[in-house]
Amino acid sequence: MSQEYKIGDITLGEGMPKVCAPLTGTTLKALLDECGLVRNSEADLAEWRVDFFEYGRDTEKVLEALAEIRKELGNMPLIFSFRTAEEGGEKDITVRQYMELNKQAAESGAVQLIDIELFRGEDTVKELVAIAKEQQVLTIISNHDFKQTPDTPEIMNRVEKMLELGGDIPKVAVMPVKEEDVLTVIQANLKLKKLYPNRKMIMIAMGSRGIVTRMSGEIFGSVLTFATVKHASAPGQVSAGEMKKILQIIHNAQ
Repeated sequence: MSQEYKIGDITLGEGMPKVCAPLTGTTLKALLDECGLVRNSEADLAEWRVDFFEYGRDTEKVLEALAEIRKELGNMPLIFSFRTAEEGGEKDITVRQYMELNKQAAESGAVQLIDIELFRGEDTVKELVAIAKEQQVLTIISNHDFKQTPDTPEIMNRVEKMLELGGDIPKVAVMPVKEEDVLTVIQANLKLKKLYPNRKMIMIAMGSRGIVTRMSGEIFGSVLTFATVKHASAPGQVSAGEMKKILQIIHNAQ
């Protein structure tokens, strides 16, 4: 039986891929304004990209903002993500800061998922996964490559490492530099779906070339897609409303 994750009013792994909208405000006011827009949009859940926040490396201020974001989002599920500069994020951060931010977020009771970068170090990933499990918070172990698309075996190796480290949902997002790279991502996604039919994954080719991968997850095995309500957090994101319509068309054809 296929694994599913019940989060609030949604179930990842059931029906259409769920639509996640990023919160990218640099100030608390901007973030809370975004929360209102996202809550009233077609998005199913939100992702706070903490690296955009002006105090994103300050754990105390992040937790204060997180509490306000939680109130403003109501029951909408929230992913906590600090994307490091090495993987296309807005800020550099030390391993110690990264660990503390994610640990405190997992223990806050305000988030349903935390995003942990695969290449922050194996010990860091293992410790954060263990903390999240204790708090019944789901983990996305991720890898983002804004320069290229690794070959299919390498993408599969990274996902298998994510699974080995105990992540609930592996995520790989890469940049295609030619059309064939998009097919590489789809092929890797399909192979992983067949190898691990009970596991849920997120597989994205970014940019305009990769837009089809954001929409075809139900066919090839990607459980979550990212779409905009105000500002995009990565190249190739379309609006949440448009995305929902496209996903519905594909879902109805299955």
